[in-house]
This record gives sequence, structure tokens and C-alpha cells, in this order.
Amino acid sequence: MTHSEFFSALRNGQIEKCYLFEGEEEFTKQAALKALREKIAGGDFAAMNDTRLVDPAPDALIAAAETLPFMSEKRFLEVRDSAMLLSGKAKEYDEDSAVKRLDAYLSELPDTAVIVFTVRGRADGRKKLYQSLKKKAKLVSFDPLDDKELAQWIARSLKKEGKKISQAACQRLWFSAGRDLTLLNNELGKLAAYAGDRDEVTEKDVQAICVQSTEYKVFDMTDALLSGQGGKALRMLDGLLRDGEERLMLLSLLGRQCRQLRYAKAMAAEGRQQGEIASKLGVPPFVARKTLDTARSYTLDQLGEMARLCLDSEYLVKSGQLSDAGTLEKVMLQILSMREANRYV
Repeated sequence: MTHSEFFSALRNGQIEKCYLFEGEEEFTKQAALKALREKIAGGDFAAMNDTRLVDPAPDALIAAAETLPFMSEKRFLEVRDSAMLLSGKAKEYDEDSAVKRLDAYLSELPDTAVIVFTVRGRADGRKKLYQSLKKKAKLVSFDPLDDKELAQWIARSLKKEGKKISQAACQRLWFSAGRDLTLLNNELGKLAAYAGDRDEVTEKDVQAICVQSTEYKVFDMTDALLSGQGGKALRMLDGLLRDGEERLMLLSLLGRQCRQLRYAKAMAAEGRQQGEIASKLGVPPFVARKTLDTARSYTLDQLGEMARLCLDSEYLVKSGQLSDAGTLEKVMLQILSMREANRYV
């Protein structure tokens, strides 16, 4: 079940006795927990019917589930980060016997309790309790939102603040700040305040005050580098390193950007339209447009050589054949020299 299907079922009053919430999108996961908790244990005696357990032994979980709700039809149990669902986590009980006991109990859950197992990220699908929950509980997957869902979520969030936002501004926001909803939620609060009396948040607002993800900064650094602005690109690299970014990770992102440049140029040569290129690259149209503009200054062979240079250098560093220090700068200077030698394009 997707998170959208879960919220739809909840609105229709379709509530299961047991759930497993997993997936990378923690903001939506917490929103789902809050909505389900309010549905089950809301009202004047909410605290009396809301139990939160962290990696409980079976006895503690079963005892909580068997406790009758106070002045309510049901009680809500959240079981966080059970070791029986996570790989490599130490347990203070015998897992095999614990799973057998819980497996039997899950088949006879009382109508007075709703249990939600929740983990950060994904559960370990090899675990016996996970296999049991697949059969006896409703698994809800909280995956990152796709572009359409993300734009809708941003628009809904700003609407609550009395603001609207264009699709282009939405795209610039998530490309600049990243797709993590917790971070985006903070940025939307800043944007609403920055817009003041205006009823629309613009692309200029996003550029003016929103944080920039590492990926976006590397995109800007690569654009500066391939536009022949070597000094600016190296200053941007210095800023990234001062912010604590790892050289090897930055080298990997630089290589990825070079591959995207080659891919974009190849698609343009085939007559593909900008919208299709943006979709294939998984980027907003304004990024595809900028990528194509940059790629025009190079041949496909040159862009391929840049990508291979990054990939080979990354391999040599990882295998210990090259030192991490200075390798990224050397790669950037080699890429810059390709432009200097490329006067005819």
C-alpha cells in the first residue's frame, strides 16, 4: 500500500488492526502516524489510549495491546525500531522465540487495539517478523514523492499560508533545496514570510533565500567550470570543502553531471525536444535548458572523455592508487583545459 492509498483508506474509515510503516520519506510517515493516532486515540482521553514503545520485548507489547482502552473504543500502540525488523541491531531477547510468540498473537489481535510497527527507512525484508507482518498486517510504503506529487504537496502547503506558486518555481525549489519534505517544509515557511503581502511565491524568492543542496551547488560549480570560469569553479569547490563535503562524493557528482551533459547533447542530436530531455534526465525544464546550452560548447567525444576521467579517477582513489587530496582539483583543471583547446565548437 502506498502512502496515498493509506490516507485515502483512512479518510474512508478503513482502519486495520496492525500496520508496518516503512520507507525513506520520514515527513509523510510521521504525518500518517499523527493522522492515524488522532483517528484512534483522539479526544479528551488521548493520553490514556496512546502507547509508544521502543524495541519492546513481546511481553511488553502484548501487555500493552491487551490493556483495555479508557473511555474509547480502541487504543493506539506505536512500536518503534523493533530489532526484529532491523538488520544488525542488538536484541535483549531471543528473536526466534519472540517472533513465534508475536506471530501467534497477531493472528488473534483484539478489536480494541491498533498496532503500528514503524522503522526509520526500510525494514529488513529477510527478518522473520517482517515475513509475518506481510501476511498479517498492512504494509505501508513511504517512498519519496515523484515530481507531480511533490509539486502538489508544495502547492497545498503554501495554500495554507495564503500563497500560491507556479510550477516553474516549484521545480526550482525542489531542485535547489532537495526533495526531503522536512527540509522543504522549513523552506516553505521562510518563503511565505519572505513573500510578505504578495500572494505568490516566485522563482526569484526561491533563489534569494532558499538553502541549496550539495547536488545543486555541484551543478552550479560544473556549469561554471564548463563555461570556462575556472577561478569561480575552484572557489565554489573550496566553499563546498569548507562546508565539510567529501572530495570523493563531489568527484562522483561531477562525473554524473558530465554524463548528463553528454546524454542531453546526444538526445538533442537525435531531434528530441527539451521537455523529453528534461524527463529523461529527471530534472526540471530550466535545468535541461541550461544543460543543453553548456553541452553545445563541447563534442560528444569530449563530454564522454570528461565523464570517463571522473569515473577513472574515482576508481583510482577508491582502490588506493591515487590520493584523495588534490585529485578532484586535478580533474577540474584537466576539464578546463579541454575547453581552452576547443576553440572550434
